[in-house]
This record gives sequence, structure tokens and C-alpha cells, in this order.
Amino acid sequence: MAQAYHHALEPGTRIENFEVKGVLGVGGFGITYKGYDHSLHCDVAIKEYLPNELALRTKDGSTVVPKSNNDKKSYEYGLKRFLDEARTLAMFREPNIVRVTRFLESNGTAYLVMDYEDGQSLSQFLHNRDKLTEDQIRAIFIPLLNSLRSVHAKNYLHRDIKPANIYLRKAGSPVLLDFGAARAALGGQTKTITGMVTPGYAPFEQYHTRVRQGPWTDLYAMGATIYRCITGNTPVDATERVAALHEGDQDPLVAASLICHGKYSQSLLEMVDWMLKPNAKDRPQDVRDVLVKLLDTLKGDGDGKDTNDVIEALEKTMAIDSSTGEPSVMIDDHSTSDQIKAAELTKRIAKEGDSLAQLKMSAMYARGRGVTKNTEEAANWCQKAAQQGNALAQYKLAMLYAHGYGMDQNKMEAYRWCKLAADQGNAPAQFNLGLMLGHGIGTEKNSTAAALWYKKAAEQGHMDARNNLSVASVQGGKNTGIRISAFIILLLGVLATGYYIYNYK
Repeated sequence: MAQAYHHALEPGTRIENFEVKGVLGVGGFGITYKGYDHSLHCDVAIKEYLPNELALRTKDGSTVVPKSNNDKKSYEYGLKRFLDEARTLAMFREPNIVRVTRFLESNGTAYLVMDYEDGQSLSQFLHNRDKLTEDQIRAIFIPLLNSLRSVHAKNYLHRDIKPANIYLRKAGSPVLLDFGAARAALGGQTKTITGMVTPGYAPFEQYHTRVRQGPWTDLYAMGATIYRCITGNTPVDATERVAALHEGDQDPLVAASLICHGKYSQSLLEMVDWMLKPNAKDRPQDVRDVLVKLLDTLKGDGDGKDTNDVIEALEKTMAIDSSTGEPSVMIDDHSTSDQIKAAELTKRIAKEGDSLAQLKMSAMYARGRGVTKNTEEAANWCQKAAQQGNALAQYKLAMLYAHGYGMDQNKMEAYRWCKLAADQGNAPAQFNLGLMLGHGIGTEKNSTAAALWYKKAAEQGHMDARNNLSVASVQGGKNTGIRISAFIILLLGVLATGYYIYNYK
């Protein structure tokens, strides 16, 4: 609880329309709270910038100030990078990357407002189980690596991957939290701050600000996290390993292939040892290199397929645009050998619990790409992904319920799943939720709430939502929510006929 940490904001504290409910976590650079958004009536997570070696909270209980004039420059520099981090994270729409919905400055500091996820950290999960099975490793780390690849593609690094920063939703799908932009920035500004790195998980190059970092830096930390998951032990700190090797001694870290021999596939163990090479040049340089090895563990007794070729086929036939979550490459009506290979591999990954693979399987069955077209199977896989918290899947499931595609029509379920997706920031879901509220489909009619959801969708660039708001403005819908126009009724008819299930036609 917040009272257990005397620097935390008290429950009930308001930051604009957000109310602090309690503390979720405390670190050397800030505090994360559970909060409540009084505008949208939903729970959120709020991360406050508060580097405890540079700043303190004043007696008013809210304001944050640098400890001294000497600390002011470093504090303000870290604050700027904290906001830079927020802006960067807000660009991502990855299902396994924490979603920042807003950032604001107040009380002399700044706050990141994020989706609140119900579940527990990987470190908490491991506390009760100590180790994970190989199936669990794949179910957690394949989705994380897929999303991390998108982060690296934008020349951005996480810099603090560890079990405490991997969150497992209640349904099991993972989320990567707490990017370390501010931490890394301050590390280059001052040597007085402790905890710049997490011992055991940070590679050697993170201890030296002048040494070049890259995807291989995050991959070391990801490998260290998997090492913890399969051995039950935190890896030996990178500085100790390098010092021992420099002196000509043996590496004090026992290789995963030795300590776990016979307990996991050799391909998995070799992958972990590769990721944990002390010298950055000896490690995998790209996430794709690791995914190839991790997908190799799915081969079992071997099926004669080259994993590289299958991954390329998968990317070619079902490429996903991370900004929209939609397929970026449309394919013809006939399944090719590549599409059949892609479907086989995707199904194996989907069965491991990867929500993105499950969503791809849904689309494959809906279109008959690599598999026989089957609307019930399309709905089944979509529901599996939606239950794991995938916002795009939740939106699509809502449309399936609305249209009765592959399942019985159920308007209340359509509204429920649409609301879940809208809460996660899915613009089409926000727009359709506005339609449902405006017409009382699956819920009570509420024009004011409909207007709020149209506004949120419009702010993300949804053109139909912008048009609805424009129509409402012309008609003078002030203080009465959005008036129902012929244009909106037309759109409602489109929704009822399933037009918005464009990904399943």
C-alpha cells in the first residue's frame, strides 16, 4: 500500500482527472501507482518520475523538487528523457508492449498514464514456481521477442529487461514494462546514482556509457531472464564474468547447456548461452536471430523444414503492420506452399499461447489461407487471442458477435468485447462503441458517452469518427451529446451488415 512508502502520493491524490488509488511498484527512478480515470471511468497505471537520489517530495505531499542546485541539471535532463520515453512508447501498438495513453507534467515532475493490466510480474510468478517449462518459455518469450523486434526497428532499446519488468496478464500473455530511457540518460550525466543497471541482467556494455549499445544489449538481458526461468538462478553479474576472463580464469557463469542438460531441448540451451556471451560481438545481433533459434525448438523430431524459410514465408504471407495491427500484404485466393508452411508454423505457435499467432490463425481460417476456410475455427482462434488481452482480437471478436459470423449473434457480447478493445486504445473499437452507445446496441443508449468515444477515436485519426463529430457540431449538439444524423444511421446499417468485419471477408 502507498502508506508503506513515505515518498509516494497518498491515495485520493488527484492529478488532473486521474486519482491515485495505491502503489503498484517502486524503483530508483520512480513510482508506479494504480489509478482511476474519472473521465473514462476505468483503471489506469500511472508512473511518476521521482529519481530518489536526485529529488524529494516537499511537505505539501505532491510537489517534487531536486535535492540541491547541483542536482537540478541532472534532474531536469532525466525529466526530459522521461517524457521522450513516453512519446516513443505512445507510438507503439504492440500487444506485448505496455501502452502509454497519455503523459503530462504536474507537481514539478511528469507522469506516464498507461493501460492497467490485471495479473502479476514474471518475478512474482517465478517466486511460486521457481522454474518454467519449455512450453511456458515459448509462450512468454516468442510474443515478447516479436514486439521487441518492432521496438528495435525504430532504433529504440528497452535497456532494463528482467523478470520484474515482464508482466503476465491474468490470461497469461506477457507485457514488457518500464523502458529505461530516463535511467540510461541519467547514467550518462552523473556517477552518483546507484542502480543504473540490474546486476545479473545487464550486459557489460551497460556499465560503460561510452560503449556502443544496440539490440544485442537487450538480447543479453532477455537471455539472462530466460536463464533465470530455466535454472532458478540469477546469472552472475557481467562485471564479475569479464573480470574473471580478463584474469585468465574460467567464466563463473555455469552455461545453461551444462546446468540444464537433458531438461530442455539442446536448441533452447544453446540459444541462451549464445545470448549470454560476455562480448557483444559474439551475441546475436538481431531479434530475428533469436526467434529462429527459439522456433527451432518447435521442430521436435524434425520435419525437414528450414526455420529461416518458414519465418520468411510467415512474414511474406501474413505481415502485420504494427501501427494498425492489420495485414500489410494482401494475398490471392489460392493457398501457396509458402502459405501452407506459414499456417502450420503459426498453428504450432498459437497452440503455445501466442496471441498474435492466434489472431493470424483466425484470419487464415477466415480467408482459407494455408488451411481450409472455416468460420467457426476463425471465431475460435479470435476468441483465444481476445481472452489474452489482444486489443485487435477483442475488437474483431466484437464484430463477429455483432454479425453472427462463426458464432451466434450476441449484441451484449459484442458491446462487452468492443468496450475491452476500446479501453486499450483501439480506434475502430472506440468508434463502434460510440455507435453502440448512440443507438443502445447491446447496452443502454447514452449519447454523451457515445460522444466521448467518438472523440477518442477521432483523436487517433479515425475519419468516420471525425465525420460524426463534425456532423454533431454542425447540428448544434452542444450539451446534449451527439444527435443522431442520417449519416450515423447509415453507418449503423453498415455495422449491422458486418462491413466492419473487413478482415474476415
